[in-house]
Amino acid sequence: MAHIHNAVYRAFHAQRNKLRPGMEQIGLSPGQPKILRYLFQRENCMQKDIAEALDIRPATVSSLLDNMGRAGLIQRSDAATRRRAESISITEKGRQSFEKWQRLCDEVEEESLAGFTGEEQEQFFGYLCRMYQNLTGKILE
Repeated sequence: MAHIHNAVYRAFHAQRNKLRPGMEQIGLSPGQPKILRYLFQRENCMQKDIAEALDIRPATVSSLLDNMGRAGLIQRSDAATRRRAESISITEKGRQSFEKWQRLCDEVEEESLAGFTGEEQEQFFGYLCRMYQNLTGKILE
């Protein structure tokens, strides 16, 4: 039997390779789409909360947010004086970029799951969520 970690890894990379050209067309770089998703679903987030929720090192989040701010995808609150205490929110440009990203993801997901029944898709998603919880102790949102 093939090793599950190898199958998961290769499927992840195959999917990422399908997404990468579209991500570049949208003007996003690796790491930015998941931050946009998080901010799209919430308003006025703290940098530390983004890092914790997305399993990203705080220094990496800081760098990503700096780049996203320069690109006009996010805005930081004016009230805070320390970057780590600032409130972060998505801009209209960020919302539009995220919506384009989501459409691209939907297309690649449809291609990825071609031939799977609805029940198989639900089971597969459940298995991935359970695997994530086993490894992190967190529930996948």
